[in-house]
Amino acid sequence: MDNLSDFVHIKTLPKTIVDFYEHTDQYRLFASVKWSTWFKPLAVCYKLISTQLQQLNLPLSSKWTEMTCNICAVDPMLDGRKNPRAWIRQVKEKTVFTAIYSQHETKGRTYMNIALPLPHSSMIGILQLKASDGTLILTSEGEGDPGIYLAIGKTLFKLPLSENFIIQETREGKLAAHHNMKIFGIPFLKINYSIIQK
Repeated sequence: MDNLSDFVHIKTLPKTIVDFYEHTDQYRLFASVKWSTWFKPLAVCYKLISTQLQQLNLPLSSKWTEMTCNICAVDPMLDGRKNPRAWIRQVKEKTVFTAIYSQHETKGRTYMNIALPLPHSSMIGILQLKASDGTLILTSEGEGDPGIYLAIGKTLFKLPLSENFIIQETREGKLAAHHNMKIFGIPFLKINYSIIQK
């Protein structure tokens, strides 16, 4: 994003967190994916599909692995949102995740607006941001806009999914992030990230 200050008061955050969101390509990203035991059979089945789609194609193993990243501009005339940019993450040259980031404002509050292209549709995450005691929290939970949606044409469905990110500085130039996902309020996925300045 251009300015994290569009979303939160950055004076309460470490400079590394601000710098990561404004200069993401200057950081290395390592991840450990942990599927809940009850969800693993579904994750294995989904992996067969996600490998072909090259979208939400997360590893089944919890082994720490580096995700290489590429950020590129997207034509706002094609996307329809303000200053969109794609963040493409790969593991061993296989695309894991492609998301197009933008933002929108409702009633004076700015939200992160993330689109994940899918065949004939898009999954959209609307996140609200909060800075608290040096920690940045992003969540799809809350009243109003936040949530995870599926867009098919001009039809929008709210999905029974939720996600929360917690980002903290562990030392200067290094961050730890924790991404938790639930379905129908039940945890099914946790991704831990180690983020290191290049």
